[in-house]
Formats: sequence, structure tokens, C-alpha cells
Amino acid sequence: MRKSELNSYLSFAKILINVSEKIVKQNTPSKIKVNFKIDRSPVTKIDMQVERSLRKLISQKYPEHGIYGEEYQNKNLQSEFIWVIDPIDGTKNFINGNGNYGTLLALCHQGAPIIGIINCPQLKKRWIGIKNHGAFCNNQKLKKVSSDQSLKELFFSTSGMTAYQDSSKNKKYRSLAKKTQYITFGGDCVQYGLLAEKRIPFVVESFLKPFDYLPLVNVIEETGGIITDWHGKSLNFQSNGDVVASISAKAHKQFLKL
Repeated sequence: MRKSELNSYLSFAKILINVSEKIVKQNTPSKIKVNFKIDRSPVTKIDMQVERSLRKLISQKYPEHGIYGEEYQNKNLQSEFIWVIDPIDGTKNFINGNGNYGTLLALCHQGAPIIGIINCPQLKKRWIGIKNHGAFCNNQKLKKVSSDQSLKELFFSTSGMTAYQDSSKNKKYRSLAKKTQYITFGGDCVQYGLLAEKRIPFVVESFLKPFDYLPLVNVIEETGGIITDWHGKSLNFQSNGDVVASISAKAHKQFLKL
């Protein structure tokens, strides 16, 4: 892909994120009615409004492109280009006033992400990753570095509830907890942005959807980190939702063997 074409898509992605941020800032979650989906996860009218607005803009600008989102029916998924939207990742945090939430956006080309954005209005943080062209936080380029630390030298972060559902996956979390220094909980998308900044070294989650993890890939990889499924395979639309991200290839390999 020509750099000029990639830059055009990036400029449009930034427009979409600016629209989503404006909608989020205009609304006070404490006054918003909370509904619950079939899987018992909460959703607000703001989630719906953000995704609806972004879908409209994408369809107007690139009618041939696909759209894969959390709240509405997906379309044109056979397209060469697919936009991936999570209007508010961390809706529970958004509802209770915790700033650890954000809008996630990715553009995938032939099934693989080439642009990823994590935008967190309340924290005033915006991480952007562009495949083969670096990653940025609030327009400042992040260094592409990695670590050779082992699990015993690191702590790990997880959104919490995904680690403690009634599941056979709990064995993996317990094993990891014994081999690391300590655990932090509840970061949702923010924890991956902080990993890109090397402030959090290791993130493990499960039961995620493509709109949860595809926007993270370029942000992590373009800063020297690794993000895969629990078998070490690259993430794509068919991944099973088990995600591990690390600043250290050594620790990542150790986790895969747990």
C-alpha cells in the first residue's frame, strides 16, 4: 500500500475518533439509563450513538468497505478493507465514572490490522499504531524497544472479570499469578496503551471479541511488544478471544508454556 493511501486512511480514522470523543464528552454517564444485553454486559445510549455515528461516516466515505462493530450488524465482511469499532471499551468503568475506558478503532486490510487507535477521553490519552510506521501517544512517537525479562521479574494486568469467570482458563491465571510479582485489575483498553508505554509489562485476558483486540495490535507491535492468542498465533477475526500481550519475548514464551 502506498504511504499516501495509508495516510489518507489515517486522517479519516482520526476524524472518526474525534467524533466519538465529542459524543462521549457531551454526555454525563451518571444520568444515562443502563441496559443489559443477552450476555448480561451493560450498554448505554452513548455506546449506540458513537457506533451509529462512526458507521454512518464510514459508509459515506467508503461505501465499499466492511464494518465490524459491537452494537450493530456487521456488513461487507468480504471487503478488502474492514473498519473495526468498539464504541466504548470498558462500559462498566464509563458508567461508574472510572476513567479506564475508551473508544477502539482499527482498519484491517485483507484481514490484518494496519491502523489501530485507543482513545481515552477522560484520561486525555490517545495511542495510535500504524503498521510499519510506528506508534504514538498524544502525537509523540513511542520508542520501539523490547525486554528480555522473565515472568518472575514482571507483574501482570487483567480486566479482572475475564480472569474469574467459571472457566477452565482459571488454571492458567492461577499459574501465572504464582510466577509473577503481583496482579493489577480493571484496565480494559487502557492497560494495553500503558504496555505500549512500558508502564505495564504484561496483560492477559480471555473471552474477548475482535473489536476488543484488533485495534490493539499495531499499538503494541509498533512499540516492540508482542500480542498473540494463548497459543502464540497472530490475532485475527477468527481468534478465540484469549489474548496475551507483553513487552518481553522471553516472558511471552514462558506464559505460552504454562
